[in-house]
Amino acid sequence: MKFQGVKRFRVSRNKLMISLLLFASGFIGTLFLTNPIFDLENNPLPCVITAGIAAVVLAVLGGILVKEYYMQISEDYFELIKGKKETRYSYSDFAGSNVTRHYMNGIYTGTTREISIREANGKTTKINANNLSKSDFAELVTYLGKAGYTKSHDIEATAEYFNEGYEFRIPNEKIIKANKGKLVKWTVISILLLVVFFGMLICFLVADYDSAGFFTIMIFAGIAGVMDLFMEVIPAWLTYRKVKNLPNRIYVDRYTLSIGDMTLNADSILNILMVPADYTIMTRDMTVITKDNKKYKFCFGKKDVKNKLTYSDYDKLAGTLEIWCIVNYVNFMKILG
Repeated sequence: MKFQGVKRFRVSRNKLMISLLLFASGFIGTLFLTNPIFDLENNPLPCVITAGIAAVVLAVLGGILVKEYYMQISEDYFELIKGKKETRYSYSDFAGSNVTRHYMNGIYTGTTREISIREANGKTTKINANNLSKSDFAELVTYLGKAGYTKSHDIEATAEYFNEGYEFRIPNEKIIKANKGKLVKWTVISILLLVVFFGMLICFLVADYDSAGFFTIMIFAGIAGVMDLFMEVIPAWLTYRKVKNLPNRIYVDRYTLSIGDMTLNADSILNILMVPADYTIMTRDMTVITKDNKKYKFCFGKKDVKNKLTYSDYDKLAGTLEIWCIVNYVNFMKILG
């Protein structure tokens, strides 16, 4: 990635949250503490005024004392800034990033984003980056991985590297068929389970059948059918919809990128975004953004154990495109969730 100037990212947003918590806890706590003095039930006004003043004071103190994390990107280094404290790091100190999706009983509850920095003493500092949006987090991680880009550029990313061109043949029809098969399989299972549930429910209501075993099977079939619908059928349907536009080939040479029947010159491309090959929680998406703001999106399926639902050489494709972007000064960014 070609970078000029200085760019700053606000990684955390703890000040507001802490101030609100201090305000609420200060208000409630002061009410209880002043109750024996002012008698909240019979004389509430002094209690409320005192509690309000205490809550405001605590919230202001929280806003003053709590410092936010910023990351500042420069040409040759990056800095971690917390209040007046600034710590400088080389790009080789970047120890990776982590994105975790959280679920409770199969229901998505949120995503945490984390950045790791290797300190001089060998320990690793982990920075919570939940304040950053998905795109900003991906952009920051791209900048922090600058050392890797430099290494790739020194070893492989030269003009001659692409003189003969690289072609990736993609068995798109086979991958699309496999994803369709998965969708059909889980849809049938979900329908069967729900049919069993509603059939047994009708018998239970009409025939007043109250066997404990019968009731247990009915509830199990209903819960399993609904969980299968949300955890398997809907994700499989979304993936199948995305993967239907999978091209049969991708070809790159010194100055051009061909995807299926479409050919783009490097000078016309602004960004190429790709999900890392080792990510298992997301589909392997690729987005090409041109300088006239046109977007071309492609999905290579989702990584599975047997590589039947995805393009098996996706890792090589992503690596080659990353180097091609370095050669042609195109922004390559990783989609990290």
